[in-house]
Amino acid sequence: MLKATLRIGDLKTFDPAVRDCSIAIGESYIRPFQHKSLESLLLKNSDQWFFVIRERQRVADEFGTNPIATANASADQLRQSYQQCMHWPLDFVVIEAARRGPRLQVRAGHIGSLPIYFHVEERTRTVTLSWDFVDFLGTSRAIDAEIIAHHLSMRTFYSARQPCAGINLPTAGATLYVDRSETSFEYGATTSSAPELSGPEQSNGLLEFADTLQDVVLSRPTGICASAVELSGSMDSASVAIAVGKSVKTVRCGGILLGDGSSPRQSDRRARILSALNCRDHPLEMHTHMPAIDLDLAPERRLPLTSEYCLEAFEALCDSFRADGYEIVWSGIGGDKLCACSTAEEGGSRSSSSRHLEIAVELADGLLTNRALDAAHSSFLFSAPLSATVSTFLLASLCHARPLARRGLWPVRPLGDPRLINTAAKLPLALRAGKEIFRSYLRNRLRCDVFPHGYAKETFALVLPKAIAARADTISSQLSSCALADFGLVSRESVMALLNRVLTTQVAATSALVRFLWAERFVRQLC
Repeated sequence: MLKATLRIGDLKTFDPAVRDCSIAIGESYIRPFQHKSLESLLLKNSDQWFFVIRERQRVADEFGTNPIATANASADQLRQSYQQCMHWPLDFVVIEAARRGPRLQVRAGHIGSLPIYFHVEERTRTVTLSWDFVDFLGTSRAIDAEIIAHHLSMRTFYSARQPCAGINLPTAGATLYVDRSETSFEYGATTSSAPELSGPEQSNGLLEFADTLQDVVLSRPTGICASAVELSGSMDSASVAIAVGKSVKTVRCGGILLGDGSSPRQSDRRARILSALNCRDHPLEMHTHMPAIDLDLAPERRLPLTSEYCLEAFEALCDSFRADGYEIVWSGIGGDKLCACSTAEEGGSRSSSSRHLEIAVELADGLLTNRALDAAHSSFLFSAPLSATVSTFLLASLCHARPLARRGLWPVRPLGDPRLINTAAKLPLALRAGKEIFRSYLRNRLRCDVFPHGYAKETFALVLPKAIAARADTISSQLSSCALADFGLVSRESVMALLNRVLTTQVAATSALVRFLWAERFVRQLC
């Protein structure tokens, strides 16, 4: 949500001052992300100040329309305003500073709309913040071998630690504290889930879900920002599109069409949803925007470790939204997590996806050296604690946000809103299992059954095997030198064997190979 360089020594000597669309504190600065969906405030007195950038609510225009609102405040007023920010229902980042010490505190919100990363330069006691991880790759960085090993072995984790040593992520609700001599980081508090509804309350739960989803959409400033929706043809994105269409006068949809081989009825489902919305559509054919897998990226194309698998197609969709003047992009990310069942609820039978994951993990482990295996299988003691917003949603947001932000677009993912998460957590298993809550919601709004039980879902499973096959010679040539093997994390011979397996069997081994390719591409940027 911002970029900043803050030297601790400057906090004692200089007062913060607004300069155009940024804040200057001596040679230090804060540059908020510029978007009509956001509002910023600088409150200060002679002893301390705090700055907040937060997502704007539809009903609130508290800070006015200035790029950065400013005000003087007493210590009590500043403390009250700070506490109000902590209870803001949408996303935010707060920076608090005090002359005495001097000291700096950075607090992250709970939704992760556009997360920031940080680095603390110990010698100069300078804190660098940025929503773009790539900003930290300008100078050589040491890799965090343990994080890379967990990534290679298909483990999912949400942590302050990142693949570059010294670069960290203020996770949802976390606090960073820096003064002249000390740096500390504190994760947000663990939250408990809401009690489940049962019996006659089930129908009320369905109604409450629909009302909450609508409230989440209505809380956004759609009156001043043109809205576009990513409509894939899934129940998740369809539900978001219907909710947005009910609240916004003019909306446009766009989506990536996978073709009949990967999704037999995707176009039909989208057409029926678009008909109900009566809106413009910009479909993109996947085969015209296939992933161009390249392990040696040009400096201007550098990417984080966690980036979209089908980035070229997603970037083309973002470009089309931007070219037509749209500013907010709504997404259905978070539906799977919203309806997730606990292990106890799932019972004894395993899904095909869990069996496929087991195979992928086995293949991924086969690439690793003994050193990497020891790291990957060690106790994972640095994950962020559970919060109202599910970690897998927050991880997906990390991939999703950057391509949008680089084009000046603001991402909105209503299915990850804590208000909707709390509502869904109370629903009985019958409404969460198989996403029955979405199916019922859409059946009620569309007056037809667009998503019958057992429908063939769209899948990207064939996309990456085809992309790898198309670039097989180039990938093989580039892997004549393997950075991860040089670091002692993988066996190059095992990598080449897995590549050949993907080329001959297509889908089976792809996820394990892609994890490696993305990590190899990332590490090469640091060498």
